[in-house]
Amino acid sequence: MDLVLLRLSALGDILRVMPAWANLREAFPEARFRAVVEDRHAFLLEPLPWLEPVIVCRKRLSNPLSALPELRRVAGLVRDAEASLDFHGILKAALIPKLAAIPERWGDGVTKEFAGSLQTHPVAFHRQTRYDQALGLAEAFGRDRGVPGLGRFRPVLQAGNLPDPGEVWPVRTKPRAVLVPGASRRGAIKRWPLRHWITLAGMLKDWWDLRWSLGPEEEDLRGWLPGETGVPALPRLGFWQLAAALRQADRVVAPDTGLLHLAVVLGVPALGLYGSSDPVVAGLPVGSGRVLRTGISCSPCRERACQRRQCLEELAPEAVRAALLESPGTLSGY
Repeated sequence: MDLVLLRLSALGDILRVMPAWANLREAFPEARFRAVVEDRHAFLLEPLPWLEPVIVCRKRLSNPLSALPELRRVAGLVRDAEASLDFHGILKAALIPKLAAIPERWGDGVTKEFAGSLQTHPVAFHRQTRYDQALGLAEAFGRDRGVPGLGRFRPVLQAGNLPDPGEVWPVRTKPRAVLVPGASRRGAIKRWPLRHWITLAGMLKDWWDLRWSLGPEEEDLRGWLPGETGVPALPRLGFWQLAAALRQADRVVAPDTGLLHLAVVLGVPALGLYGSSDPVVAGLPVGSGRVLRTGISCSPCRERACQRRQCLEELAPEAVRAALLESPGTLSGY
């Protein structure tokens, strides 16, 4: 069997389909698996060596003059596949297997730009988390082949081989938690107020062994936030070294960003601080963590230019502290 898996971007979304991809691999160990992703996210496939990357050039895909030639080029690389499974649901992703004349073109039920019209086997739409959306497609494909049970969630990187992050934690004397105050520039609306993070760190640092996780977008914080709070930052690490450091923690606290979903697939109980994010679609698998939110009337929304940010301003540090005191087994729901 020769299968093509499509999820062009973005970082968090690719992480969320990994459990479905791993279930397919377990069900069909002799199959050839190729994953179509954009060049900027190809590194995410490194812990899954059984996946052959098929790289799409984002720069060419974003240019109206070069997009179709780029799609045709990629289609030529997968033309011999038996079936494709589209975990993205946009026109650019759906065009690749169509141009490749792949006979079975499956879709996960969420489609935009008429992408579903190019699929031969679209599954029914359900309002659910993106994890469950992807797992539902794996389940439908497996049942069609007489192999049910592919819709279960597993933290697929809980025991995976990851590079050594070095000595980032001392000898364990307290539970460990990683605090992630940042988000990408595009996702800046998702950031919990920094003053709340500082207050939370002050509440927790006597009881928890805390570390800030500060990425390239938070480089300015690295110079003063550890000194201000008495909480050290994790060193500058490569992505999969950072994953290995997170996997040594007992909790990860983050907004709806890639690192939150990295914690989920690593099997680390996650606490998501949500404002405008949809707690269902952007939610977490049952038993993997908890979403905290105020639930004000205008949330969730897609208004990236909102100036009030009341949905996050009113999410108090005391509520986050209380959630962190719960045991891992009860850190679920929202």
